[in-house]
Amino acid sequence: MDRNAYIHTVLPGTPGGPLLFVLHGTGGDEHQLLPLARDLLPGATIVAPRGDVSESGAARFFRRAAEGVYDMDDLDRAARKFTGFVRAHAAARSPSAVCGLGYSNGANMLAATIFAEPALFDRAVLMHPLIPFQPKIAGSLAGRAILVTAGRHDPICPPALTSRLEAYLRAVGADVETVWHPGAHEVRDEEIEAARAFLNRMPEGRPTGETFDIRLEEGETKGRYVVEGPDGSIAEMTFTKVGARQVIIDHTGVPDAFRGKGVGALLVARAVEDARAAGKTIIPLCPFAAAQFRRHPEWADVLKK
Repeated sequence: MDRNAYIHTVLPGTPGGPLLFVLHGTGGDEHQLLPLARDLLPGATIVAPRGDVSESGAARFFRRAAEGVYDMDDLDRAARKFTGFVRAHAAARSPSAVCGLGYSNGANMLAATIFAEPALFDRAVLMHPLIPFQPKIAGSLAGRAILVTAGRHDPICPPALTSRLEAYLRAVGADVETVWHPGAHEVRDEEIEAARAFLNRMPEGRPTGETFDIRLEEGETKGRYVVEGPDGSIAEMTFTKVGARQVIIDHTGVPDAFRGKGVGALLVARAVEDARAAGKTIIPLCPFAAAQFRRHPEWADVLKK
């Protein structure tokens, strides 16, 4: 773990907020994507490294013999180095979530790191990635969200390989969204807007150490778990009772005052604890609750099959 493994730039964000790593394309540098990153996720702390490999003077993150012909040993080296860099910065800041955004060679570097360390990033944007090999993914990507953007006529990243990458990621449990535009290797407005929406739908982050009182309110057929903030704002998870042994989680709502504090995840965890104690099973119809169940295979005993 080395925070200075790369020449890099840091743009400070909201303390305890998300941490966003941005990786440039071939010939770019640590400044290439900074304006885009700040626009996409304004409150994030942004870390932008410069690739440590030179290809005829153009900075890259790993070596290649030709377009689409990668030096796989150097790619492995680069993934290990970047993993340590990310972990060091995350350990120093305790962010609510760790996110990545890469374009072209930067997207390939980010993808290779995700293959090697599936739990490293909560959310990642891969803009025009080219993965010409079958990845060996070291574990499950369940609960991890990945956005892939691509051009239908990209001569560098053929659409068939983009679709194959999507299939690889889905096969190991990732929540994958793919956005296409009708152009080539350039970044277009539609993928920028998709990346903005994607990054701002971030799931609940890591625990902050702050404690919350969760209140259970229930009636004959419905109920909710509630956390009330000092300003009167309410985070809630609502459910419906089905008979005596089953509940349906229908909605989880977390206002801005609680963002990045893991409150939504705590509400679902409390419902799991109560269901387990009462011998009940849960149907997570709420998308957020369903994502939490995918991230916690140890909850399988209360999940309605």
